[in-house]
Order: sequence, then structure tokens, then C-alpha cells
Amino acid sequence: MLVSAIRTLARRLAQTNSVTYSDADALIDFNVCYSGRILDILKIAVDRNASETEVTTPLLSSVGLVSPQIGFNGEYPFPTDLIRPLRIEVSYDGLTWRPVNFYDIYENPLSEHEEGGIQAQFSEAAPFVRFERNSFFIRPLKTTAGNISAGIHIWYEMRQAELDENGTPDIETNLHTLLAFDMAVMFAVANPSIVDTTHLNRILGNRTEWEDRFDEHYKNQFKRNSYIVPNYPNYS
Repeated sequence: MLVSAIRTLARRLAQTNSVTYSDADALIDFNVCYSGRILDILKIAVDRNASETEVTTPLLSSVGLVSPQIGFNGEYPFPTDLIRPLRIEVSYDGLTWRPVNFYDIYENPLSEHEEGGIQAQFSEAAPFVRFERNSFFIRPLKTTAGNISAGIHIWYEMRQAELDENGTPDIETNLHTLLAFDMAVMFAVANPSIVDTTHLNRILGNRTEWEDRFDEHYKNQFKRNSYIVPNYPNYS
């Protein structure tokens, strides 16, 4: 359904109209509800690949860089729509790619700012990355001259874009009704003089049924059967 159709359904569920529930307020509520349901999907989905995207960025030489330039001390900003990083690969020569292991700053006994300490602790053969202030820090640094085009490859869970009334939410179409129930609940909570407690409880009860459908769908959408072939010893 289009956002405008979900809005119309939400008004009908809340027994209201465009005067008491304006298009502008309904659109704000829709995007709040939509963002919450996207986070629910990321939490309950069996296969994270359902919401995954990927981007590349150059691996920059640290030669001559100063703070706050991108690449200084191996620091790069997160993509603006990143919710959670899943995998990073890096190439120091443009030919060989290696998965990057995640680590915590407190796991490094040497300096996290002095180049000699960083290079002594980390190896290009086994690169690492840490996260801080919406940035990621690649270890070791590329201390030789020359940047590597698309030298960093990032897979991550992506934040949804806000929609206008002509947009279509990136949720299973058969479950768009849940968003209308979410909006109706928001309206009812904000307007107790319009939606009484008895009707609010009816809305909540029906929403629970749709939430169960939502949870069941995303738990099983990408469920796979695993087939393991035992490696039996040969006793002959």
C-alpha cells in the first residue's frame, strides 16, 4: 500500500478524520512507526542479509594526512544510512582482499594514536577494525604512498529512508496493515478525548494479531534447512 492508503486505514481504525488527524501529523507518525518496524525486522529476522547493503570507499595513504582529514589515524566515517556494520574487507594493494576482524580499543596494549605502536601491533595479513564516534578505524595504517581505489568494502544493515505519502514501505505488502494499527495507537494515545479506552483496547488487541503475523513472517522468511553430511571414520 501507499503511505496515503495506510494513513486512510489508520484514520478509519481510530475513528477519526483529516481534520483531527492531519496529513502532516499522520506522515510524522507513519515514519516513526515505520522506523520502529524496520528495527524489529533487524532484531527478529533469521537472515540479516534481508536488510543488507554494501559500499566501497578508498583506502587512503596516511602519508601527509592530518586531523581531521579522512584517513588520518585510519579513521573513516560510517555511511550516513548505516545502522550496524556486518563485515568489512580491506585491500592494501588492490589485488588481495582480507576480511577485517573487529576489536575493542581496550584490547590493544599499545598506542591507538602513535603510528609506530599501531603498525607494531597490527599486520596487513590480519587487519582489524574498531568503532568509535560513528567512525571506523582500520588497522594497520597504509603508510606507503598512494591510495587504493575501493580499497575498503563494507557490508551493513541500512537505515530506511523517510517516505512521503506517495511512498511504499519496504515491508512485506501483506503486513502494511500493521503500520496502520501502529499509527492508530499513536493517535489514540495522543488524543484520549477522541479515542476512549474501550476502543483503544480493541485497536491494541487487533494489533497484537498483526504483530504475531509480522513476527512469524520475518522469523521464517529466509529460514533454511541445513544438511550436514557426517564424516564417518573408515574402519575397513
